[in-house]
Amino acid sequence: MSEPATTSRASLPRILGLPRWLAFSLLTILLWGAWGAVSKVASDGVDANTNQIFFTFGLLPLILMVWRSPRNTGGGEKRRTGLAWAFLTGILGGTGNIAFFRALAMGKASIVAPATALFPLVTVILAVTLLHERVGTAQKVGLALALTAIYLLSM
Repeated sequence: MSEPATTSRASLPRILGLPRWLAFSLLTILLWGAWGAVSKVASDGVDANTNQIFFTFGLLPLILMVWRSPRNTGGGEKRRTGLAWAFLTGILGGTGNIAFFRALAMGKASIVAPATALFPLVTVILAVTLLHERVGTAQKVGLALALTAIYLLSM
């Protein structure tokens, strides 16, 4: 009998002794943290729109690499729908980047970056209202603390 074609996530190899999701999450924190600091330096030299254009050019090598991935095949209606939603995320993300770059041009990176990093508040609100997900007590406390953080950062 042959083995199933799919591999469970639990059986995937760990990265540096960490579960894969945690390793990639920590890498994201590192990269996005560096991105915030570099974005401030760029915002001191060019306007937000130019910054976004060159940000997009910086994505081109990654786009080419991902486009050639063997996982970028298959399809059907579900894939087309996913591509349309992915396109919308690009528009939302790019527009958010322009707003972020403008904020950096006017404020301190040490305040702008943490304040804008609270964007998951919007995700939670949308998940509850549109996706009918539930938020527990711990998450409600976290949301209240995040709102408090926005207030404290803006002082």
